[in-house]
Amino acid sequence: MTERSSRRDSLASHTVLVAGALGIAQIAAYAVSVVAARALGPDGFGILAALLGILLIGSVLAMGIQAVAARRLVQVDAVSRDGAARSMLRDGLIGGGAVALATLAISPLLVWLLRLDGWGALVLAAATLVPITWAGAQYGVAQGRESYGRLATVYAAVGLGRGIGGVAGALFTGTPLGTMAGLALGTAVGAIIGRIVVAPLAAAPRERLDGFFGESAHATHALLALFVLTNIDVLLARALLNPDEAGIYGVGAVIAKVAFWLPQFVGVVAFPRFADARRGRATVISLLAVAAIGALVVAGTALLPGLVVAFVGGAAYVSLVPLAWLFAAIGASFALAQALLLTRLAIDDRRAVIAVWAAAALLVALATIVLPHTVGGLAASALVAGLVLAAIGVGVTVRELRRDPSESPATA
Repeated sequence: MTERSSRRDSLASHTVLVAGALGIAQIAAYAVSVVAARALGPDGFGILAALLGILLIGSVLAMGIQAVAARRLVQVDAVSRDGAARSMLRDGLIGGGAVALATLAISPLLVWLLRLDGWGALVLAAATLVPITWAGAQYGVAQGRESYGRLATVYAAVGLGRGIGGVAGALFTGTPLGTMAGLALGTAVGAIIGRIVVAPLAAAPRERLDGFFGESAHATHALLALFVLTNIDVLLARALLNPDEAGIYGVGAVIAKVAFWLPQFVGVVAFPRFADARRGRATVISLLAVAAIGALVVAGTALLPGLVVAFVGGAAYVSLVPLAWLFAAIGASFALAQALLLTRLAIDDRRAVIAVWAAAALLVALATIVLPHTVGGLAASALVAGLVLAAIGVGVTVRELRRDPSESPATA
């Protein structure tokens, strides 16, 4: 076996490993929602869904820390990697404390806005953000060191811990407070296991990290902009459509989310390669892989729309069948845009966030002013915004590769 084929086999095995771990984490998160929806009832699950939304927004900092940690570890010299990794793990814990305190600081507003009966569940949600952010640093350390076995283990440990804790809390208590307690405890246990798993990668005394939090803030800003872009259509559905249509759009958004998250493992495995001399080849292969996965999802949804809608929403949403492919295309376009954004974050390109915010503004303008206020009109707005952002990213990437002939698509 040649060295090149050996590297390809290794990359393929790492990709499968990470994809499997991410799949486990997603299934565990889905299990919490499914079990809680039945155990808590409509009112209780409505409160829990709002608290899960807070966790989703708060976890953006963890993603930013992960991206910066991975990038820095790829670029730092080998002698300093262990010490730098140890500092990143500490900073991740500090960042988690900061985002938890920030959540508590605005808790009076959140209690009023979400119409919560008490403070307990919200305090637990804030506490859960500490291990979530700490785990983000652990992901970044394992990702930057390209230790994919450890990375997969941490993903699975945190995902299963959160899932088992949330399911147990929902079943044993039947309340949002008990469910959040289970989520907090399970996530903390998973993060502690993750810290043990990555300990060999951070065995040296801490190295000083200048500007780590500043770079993390910029990465978090970019990822937050992407989060807004990929979720604002659901909020617009509540504002622009009647209740029945908004519900139909919500089921379509689930299809879009599946298509969006399905190729996530590609960016996770390729991200370290975006930050060093392998950048050109890794960029081309990764973008082709994400585009191919998206095309398969869209094609499968177009061929079997009834089956997809029945699985996601049931018979009550049969009117969504003709538009199912459109939502799959939305998710696929957003997935490609996310992969392109990761290639920019890997080189600390802070201009990329401008394009993401512009795409979000375009979506809002199309949905509110230009296109009709229907399920199809709103979906078309989201698709156009995703395709425009992806086209901009592809244009920037092609121009970059042309400046470096040694890393051209033909070479890859």
